[in-house]
Amino acid sequence: MERKTKPAPQPEPAPRRRGRPPRVESPIGAEPMLSRNVLIDRAAEMAKRMSLDQISMVQLAKEFGVAPGLIHYYLGSRDDLISGVLNKYYRERVERLAPLTGDWRHDVEGIARVSFSLATEWPGISLYVASHNRFRLFQEVAAGETDYGMVLFDHMVSTFLQGGFRAEAAALAYHLLAQFLLANSIAAVGRQAPAEHKRFILDKFASVSHDRFPSATTVGPAFASLDSSKAFNEGLRLLLDGFAQWATVDGSLAKPTRPSKKQVK
Repeated sequence: MERKTKPAPQPEPAPRRRGRPPRVESPIGAEPMLSRNVLIDRAAEMAKRMSLDQISMVQLAKEFGVAPGLIHYYLGSRDDLISGVLNKYYRERVERLAPLTGDWRHDVEGIARVSFSLATEWPGISLYVASHNRFRLFQEVAAGETDYGMVLFDHMVSTFLQGGFRAEAAALAYHLLAQFLLANSIAAVGRQAPAEHKRFILDKFASVSHDRFPSATTVGPAFASLDSSKAFNEGLRLLLDGFAQWATVDGSLAKPTRPSKKQVK
C-alpha cells in the first residue's frame, strides 16, 4: 500500500501592515493614478456645472470609480476639498489680472470685468460663495503653499491705496465691489435678467390695465429688455462714479493732501 506523503508546512502569511498598501503602477483601464492635484482639478471642473457645496467625497469617488476612502486618503477632509477648489479658482482669477497701472479706476474696472467673466464660467463657485462664509475668500493651505484668496485681496485693495484712498475707504470699496460682482454673477448664472424672460414679462404687462398701473406698463417694455451685460456695465459705472466722489463729498474717506511749503507758516 502506497504511503501518503505529508504536505510540506506552508509559511504563515505576514501580518498585514496598517494603512494603505503601497502604490503600484496600474495597467491601462485599471485604478486611475490619483493625487491631490488630480482630484482638485476634477472637482473644479465639476464646479463649472454644479454648486461646489454639492460635490461630495462619494461623488468624486464615483467620478474616478474608486472607493471614497481613497479620496479621503489624498484630500483629507471635505473642507480640504472645498478650500482646494476655491484656491484653484482664485489662482486662475489672479493669473488673468493685468498688472496695476496706478490709474485706480482703470485698474478696478479691469479687475471687475475679469472677475465677472470668470465667475460666469464657474457658476458653482458663485453659488457656493453666495450661501457660505467659510473659505469665501481666505483659504487653508499647507506650509509653503500660497493662499490665492489673500493674493487676490492684496491685489484689489492695492488699486485703491495707489489711488490715494485711506485704508478705511479701500476696505469699504473692496467690500462693495465684491458684493456687486457676486450679485451680478449670481444673476447671470441663474438667468435672472429680465431679458431672459422677456416674453413672459411683456405678456404680464399686457394683461393689466394701463389706467390701473400707468407707470408699470410704461416702463415694462424697457424693463423686459434688460440683460445681464447692460446691468453689469451700468452698475459698475455707477459704483466707480461713487468711489470717485468720496474725495470731494467726504474728505474723511480720501487721504488728505499734504500742504505745500508756501502754505506752511
